[in-house]
Amino acid sequence: MDKLTGAQVSELAKALSTTVNLDDLGNFVYVATGDQLEVYWTDVAKPLVSVLRELVIRLEQEGQTGNFLKAIYVDRPRRDDIRQLIARLAPEAAAETLTNPYDLVVLDKDNRGTQPSAATLGPGLQRNIKPHLRMLDPALWIAGMNDTLRRVCRIEIDGSPAGTGFLVGPRAVLTNWHVVEAVAGQNGLSAVSCRFDYARKADGSFNEGEAAALSGTALLHHRPYAPAEMTAAPDEPPPSATELDFALLELAGNTGTERGWFALPGRDDALGQGSPLIIAQHPHGGPIKLAIDTEAILPTPAPPGRPRLRYATNTDPGSSGSPCLSMEWQLLALHHFGDPAWGEPTFNQGVPAGLIRADIEAAGLGAAIPAA
Repeated sequence: MDKLTGAQVSELAKALSTTVNLDDLGNFVYVATGDQLEVYWTDVAKPLVSVLRELVIRLEQEGQTGNFLKAIYVDRPRRDDIRQLIARLAPEAAAETLTNPYDLVVLDKDNRGTQPSAATLGPGLQRNIKPHLRMLDPALWIAGMNDTLRRVCRIEIDGSPAGTGFLVGPRAVLTNWHVVEAVAGQNGLSAVSCRFDYARKADGSFNEGEAAALSGTALLHHRPYAPAEMTAAPDEPPPSATELDFALLELAGNTGTERGWFALPGRDDALGQGSPLIIAQHPHGGPIKLAIDTEAILPTPAPPGRPRLRYATNTDPGSSGSPCLSMEWQLLALHHFGDPAWGEPTFNQGVPAGLIRADIEAAGLGAAIPAA
């Protein structure tokens, strides 16, 4: 690719700052070069746009800009603006086939294979087999898991399990509208409670946890599900922008002040097909469990902009209202639905968390869901 001008470097840095954070950036750099962002390429203790500008300049010097932009192009299928910019500045990166996008060595049954081209021999590149799977710091990952387990609850109606929910504010719990819809009228939500810490102990016994009651207000806000999603043809017609299937419940006490809560993101970044996903859930009303799928994200059907995320991570009845999380325990979606096909279901489905935040804020209730 041709060298970028100073103006193009600035344009690229500003645009990329709208679709990546430092974690994303570190992943893309590692995929493209095999090196750690902060170790080899640039100081990350600066504003993001400055980090991106310095990074692109260094990549230009090393001849790695194309690999870097190719990684972003592949991972941002729903950011047409970013893809168009990359296609304009680096046509070769956009034109790369996605069947083997990182030019890895592919062996046949006799262990013979084609070597990668010299242009893609960035240090260590051929060793990064699954770019969506980042290496994790064990202590940080375990701490994040423990935080998650404290923030997820079993939704109960008159003491019986009805679904899953999770804290999104000091007094706010998010679950699906269809979990509580049947008792929402005539003060029926007084029968709803949220049980935290219901879990199996290491010795096999059970921690029964503690139940948190709802406030007198109980239901702060909700949106319905798409009627088609209660049928055998859930995509006909597709859900509208306001059919988000969530209920924002208010607790009587400040449970989240002690336990912490998940921050609903301000926007939903596109997830590449095959990205990992974790769901923390109370399947069949039982103790909390984690379903971890390292190749989870599936294509979302047309039309573009459908307010849903599809994945292959396992769930069971009772999992409605569970948080869908990244491998770093960041909230991505609200699980709400499974493929209605009998015998061989092919997908589960959630509502992107950023859409839920936007809807709650538009209703004037942003104070109930502060950043964690």
